[in-house]
Amino acid sequence: MPPFRIVIVGGGIAGFTAAIALRGPNRQITVLEQSRLNKEIGALISLQPNASRIVESTWGLKKELAEARAIVDEGFRVYNTDGVLVNTVPLLTKTEFGADRLCFHRRDLHDQFKQAAVSPDRAGDPVTVRVASRVVDCSPLDGTVTLEGGEVITADLIVAADGM
Repeated sequence: MPPFRIVIVGGGIAGFTAAIALRGPNRQITVLEQSRLNKEIGALISLQPNASRIVESTWGLKKELAEARAIVDEGFRVYNTDGVLVNTVPLLTKTEFGADRLCFHRRDLHDQFKQAAVSPDRAGDPVTVRVASRVVDCSPLDGTVTLEGGEVITADLIVAADGM
């Protein structure tokens, strides 16, 4: 039986998250990233407890989250313009949701998700990542994406994960 071919357009956090979630037996997954570097930019990103529980338990990425140097967000402090603390807003803890609200630098989380997607040590075949692969057209009915250079890639499933 030929593999089920999946193309994911976008090699950011969403693209690699989709790749990890879709890995499985007899699946051939290709992530197409338009940049040459495939590096996430930006600053903070957080995983809410329901997301961090899925990433840690369902996907088995507890080690990767630790290596991404997560910090647990326990709440907010509100200060006035004079720097005086006026309010504290605690967030619900792990006991309520089964996981913590975790904060990361985007690059650290991206790097760990990318490593997990391409790792041969996880279920299913490692994901193939193609950089400098800018998609200029997509035909969901035909199951094709066309790259800037004219190459047409055929897939059984196309996932759009290319930011906003």
